[in-house]
Amino acid sequence: MRPMIDLRSFLDTRGAAILLTLSALAIAGFAALGGLIQPAVMPGGTSDVEFTFIVIALPLSLIIPVITVMMVAGEWSDKSIQNTLLQRPGRLAVLTSKVLAAAVVFLALMVLSIGFAAAATWVGGELLGDGAVFSSFEGVLTTQLAIMVATLLFSAAMAILLQSTVIGLVTAIGVPVVISTAGALAMVFGSEVISDIIRAVDLQTAAGLFGGGEATAFELLPLLLLVVVPTVFGIRRWNRREVG
Repeated sequence: MRPMIDLRSFLDTRGAAILLTLSALAIAGFAALGGLIQPAVMPGGTSDVEFTFIVIALPLSLIIPVITVMMVAGEWSDKSIQNTLLQRPGRLAVLTSKVLAAAVVFLALMVLSIGFAAAATWVGGELLGDGAVFSSFEGVLTTQLAIMVATLLFSAAMAILLQSTVIGLVTAIGVPVVISTAGALAMVFGSEVISDIIRAVDLQTAAGLFGGGEATAFELLPLLLLVVVPTVFGIRRWNRREVG
């Protein structure tokens, strides 16, 4: 298990350099959008750090799946997994290493995002508005961070199960959008049955409730259905799939 090898092999590519550069620019841009504009539109002319991070979460909901799926499943798509498995026997160790490497990049993105959120909030609140609100910073480190972790877990589960960059990306990005849209429609039509079904697969909402300390046992169901079960089947496929 050598996550640093997988981390270097990803970071040393031109595609990764472009992707990470664009990701950093997107995070900085959305941080500025959230933190600097808040005083002009929010009551009291203040800038709230949690709201700024919520704005940053918009590009992160795309960046995290792209990076995670590419790091975990990319070698299956470009047919280079055969060389990796020849050099590093033990498929489960290779898989674990790739997931850990993706987690390292995720942590770096979270640190960068929180830093940009705090900086943009301070500039927007103190220099352009009537004050910066950091009392909600706990919500960033609990509720919002839990939602980002859920995005990472679901993306990794889809990459492990599908072992394809294209299909994995479509699933990791598309499924949460479909679920959130269905949830909004269920609320509009007032159907409790459909709402309960959507709740059973709404991983991000469940993660937010866990982060805020408001979750019940029911919120474990999305984690089971969207992360644990796909990962178990994916590991089985990872260990048995023919390389070629």
